[in-house]
Order: sequence, then structure tokens, then C-alpha cells
Amino acid sequence: MDRTCGSCGKRIEGEGIAFCPYCGAKLAAESTPEPRNEEAEKWVSKALAAASYPERKKILLKGLEACPGSREIEWELLFIGESEKKKMWSKGIDFSIIKSWILEIYRTPEEFSTEKKEQMHALLFDAPELARTMNRFEHPEEKQQEYLQRLCREYVELFLEGSNLVMGNIFGLRIERNKEKKLAVPVAQMIARIRADEKLLPEQREQLWKAMYQAYGARTGGKMVYLDELINN
Repeated sequence: MDRTCGSCGKRIEGEGIAFCPYCGAKLAAESTPEPRNEEAEKWVSKALAAASYPERKKILLKGLEACPGSREIEWELLFIGESEKKKMWSKGIDFSIIKSWILEIYRTPEEFSTEKKEQMHALLFDAPELARTMNRFEHPEEKQQEYLQRLCREYVELFLEGSNLVMGNIFGLRIERNKEKKLAVPVAQMIARIRADEKLLPEQREQLWKAMYQAYGARTGGKMVYLDELINN
């Protein structure tokens, strides 16, 4: 039976495997596979191949018209935000179309108003479409954990690995050496702020910081030494 690792997203073949061979994360218990909607999956594949998030959203919405109520398409829409054309963030660039951007409140909290932070908190755990979509799957709690892990993984990839300030560059070329060391500092800071966030329930704080921890591991090939040193000191 093939499964997908909720931490790194890799496809895993075989039965009786308890830990992901790629990133080491513990795998969810095997269960009877849920029914597939092949037409909806085609729309999802087409959307994921799109060059931009606005284009991806257009494709998914068209797919939802063709496959009304598709949970596969609704799931992918969870990772796309709402563009705020009149409210520009991060020095004039609007990243709100990328759902994982909401995690920026734990990296640069000083850039957001109290009202904006509350809105972003709501999008993270309390959005109506989130609960509705999760409840359409056989194991909604596992899907929520998968949602948080993917959200954190996409944030690390796009906004940390994609940042010259984090990764550094020489003559405009990104430096990929010591990625685990460069990513450890901002991820450790974010984990500390998540753990201290009283706006979240205790179980939400734990779910989110562990998802961020696993996202770091997925993007660094499981090299956790630098991050462990920072969060344990």
C-alpha cells in the first residue's frame, strides 16, 4: 500500500513502515484507502503545475465547477489565500495569495497590527472552510496535522529558503551551503513565538510548533542538530 508522508510529502511504497525513509517522521497508521475522484485529481495536478498562485486558484475554482463538492480540490484551496490588493505587505509585495504567508506573524510580528494578527490567527485554525474540508475526510485530526505540516513546509521553502537575507548570496547567486544552519535561526525564533502565543490553545501551540520543527527537518534532510541546539538552550 502506497502512502504519502505528511511531513515531507514523499510517496512511500510498501507495508508495515512506521517511519518515513526520507525525513524520518513517524507515519500515520495504515488505513483503508479513501475513494478517489480521478477527474478532480486531474484538475489538482493541472493547478499545481501552474506558474503562479493566482493562476492556480483560477484552475482549482474551474475544477470545482466541473467537480462540485470535490474534497480533493477543496483541500488544495486551503493552501491559497485571498489577495489583498489595497493592503500591501512586506515592502509593497502582496503575499496574501499564498496561504502559508500567515505564518509570517511568528517571524516578523512587529510588522502587523493587532487586528491583522487576529485575522491571520483565524485563518490558521478557525476558518470555516478548514473545518468543513477536514470533516469530509475519514480521519479529520490526521488531515489537520497534515495541513499544518504542509503549511509550515511551504513557508520554510518559499519565505525562508527563498530569502536572500536568510540564505545569503554572492554576486546575486544563492548560497546553498550550510542550509540547515542558516534556516535554524529563523525557525527557532518562530518556534519560540509559537510556544508563547497565548492566542492559541495549548494543543494548537503544540501542533503548530511541532509542524514547524518537522518542516525544517523535511527541508534539511533530517539534519536537526543546529535547530535542536537553539530551541533547547
